[in-house]
Amino acid sequence: MNGRNARALLFALLCPFFFCAACSFRQKDFLPESDAGAASDNTAVRIWQRYTARDAAAEKISGPFRISANLRYTNASGENTRVSSLLWSNGKVDSPHPLRLDILAGIGAVAAKIREDDDSFIAFSPDEKIAYTRARDNRALLSFGVPIPLSLGDLTLLLTGRGGRLFLPAGIRTDSGVPPEHDLTDGGARYTIVGAPLSGMLELSDTGVPIAWREQKQSGWSLAIEPDDINPLLPRKLSISHPKGYSALIVVKDISRVSPPYTDAQLEITLPPGTETKSLQ
Repeated sequence: MNGRNARALLFALLCPFFFCAACSFRQKDFLPESDAGAASDNTAVRIWQRYTARDAAAEKISGPFRISANLRYTNASGENTRVSSLLWSNGKVDSPHPLRLDILAGIGAVAAKIREDDDSFIAFSPDEKIAYTRARDNRALLSFGVPIPLSLGDLTLLLTGRGGRLFLPAGIRTDSGVPPEHDLTDGGARYTIVGAPLSGMLELSDTGVPIAWREQKQSGWSLAIEPDDINPLLPRKLSISHPKGYSALIVVKDISRVSPPYTDAQLEITLPPGTETKSLQ
């Protein structure tokens, strides 16, 4: 067989293959926009339903707990601080308050004792012998020098897997209430949340687990969440940042259930005689 005949035979054999591949390529990559949009919406709805189902189950879990974590944070001047912390509460169904947090600068050295209830925030510095006070809001920790734009109660909800109370307005905490503004991402889907305590852009993984949140404004706070392998709604790490240079990394070492419940005295802060009181701005 000469070269010309061989090439003709090879072309005849491969032509059907290339034709089928071309058909497959056209069908896959040139779907009508309406079909592509419907597929995107269906995926976003499915992911949202997985999240709301997880959140509904998490809301049933409450009770006394203790969380130990490492905290590293940076202020706007670039100064770094590394501490460890203990957070505890009786974890009521309707509210995590009252809450206690000890910030430890070394073995047995308490840098600050913090208490938050439904109305107020108090942070006692033993070295300064000063008790800093403020009404409870999402700037209390920030005003105390810890760059976390959340109340202690909000942070506790995130760390105990009940973040739906922050990300979801009551009116859309159902499978049918998918936020109308959403788009798919490489890891799952992103939703524009309006009217929630933490309104903004919430990103969920394909399995319906929160992995990121940020304020809608360009110069706002952002939060990256690394889920626990066993219970994905429990964060293993929280990374918080702000364009002005603030950042904080919380690494959860242990979260455990406690029995019996804490006493009132264990949830209070006893201020020594001579303690000065200052208001946080």
